[in-house]
Amino acid sequence: MTSMTTNSSPSEPRHPIRVVTERTGLSPDVLRAWERRYGAVNPARGEGRHRLYSDDDIRRLTLLVRAIQAGRSVASVVALPPEELGRLVAEDGEQGVEARTPAQAYLAQGMGAIHDLTPALLEATLRRAVLSLGIPEFLGKVLVPMIEKVGEVWHAGELGVAHEHAATAAMERLLGWLLRELAPGGGAPRLLMATPAGERHGLGALIAAVSAAVDGWHVTWLGADLPALEIAAAARRDLPDLVGLSIAIPKGSGALPRELADLRKALSIDTPLLLGGRGASAMPATEGIIMVRDLPHWHVLLRTHRPTHRWSS
Repeated sequence: MTSMTTNSSPSEPRHPIRVVTERTGLSPDVLRAWERRYGAVNPARGEGRHRLYSDDDIRRLTLLVRAIQAGRSVASVVALPPEELGRLVAEDGEQGVEARTPAQAYLAQGMGAIHDLTPALLEATLRRAVLSLGIPEFLGKVLVPMIEKVGEVWHAGELGVAHEHAATAAMERLLGWLLRELAPGGGAPRLLMATPAGERHGLGALIAAVSAAVDGWHVTWLGADLPALEIAAAARRDLPDLVGLSIAIPKGSGALPRELADLRKALSIDTPLLLGGRGASAMPATEGIIMVRDLPHWHVLLRTHRPTHRWSS
């Protein structure tokens, strides 16, 4: 009895896009972006104009994904012939890239997307990291290190303003999505989160907001660069159990200390006001404002100030 064999060629287009995404881990949007922007592969069209990919296409895309996970950018490897691309990926494996933790692999892939100025790929990578690692590990081992690394390479002149802005926007969208997904029901303690007037960097505040949501807080995110009186007015409407602010850039002089003092006076005496972020340590001490040292300290303060009872309206 003879065995059944396939006569199909590796270059024969026969796989629909769902098979490609399953085998490579790429989302359909990112796959289409790679085709359109880089010509990574050139799929054929089947009945109904649906994309069809060959075994060779899938093999090439898989190698590209592994190169990106090693920290390379798409633009730097997409034009390589298959044999050279395969050798490069093998060399990366020999150098210990395969021993990277999942968080390190997501960080490398995300940085590659930032260098390539592909925010759709960055956002897709961050979503996969959240779903794979869980939110606490994602924040501590992927997102926070990524923000720090972006700052380092930007100051070194290795990234342009457009790269930094696109990356920030993608991260903010991801964090906004998490806040919506984590919204608790009635009765949860309430946190009002913002950045004060003159502080336009909201990533740190959003990370703190998501961390609080993971701990079961209902978070109202007001946004960045808000005057003290606007924050106080929102607090009178929302009646939060905590008000949190974040400062990314040190601003020890100017109008900000007065803004913070005015906000403290405008809030109820029973409403704690917490101030964190990289720039918070440069601020002069203000009576009634609790300084947050880092993310672990933030979680301690959330537990400390969590109300014992909170009823839904």
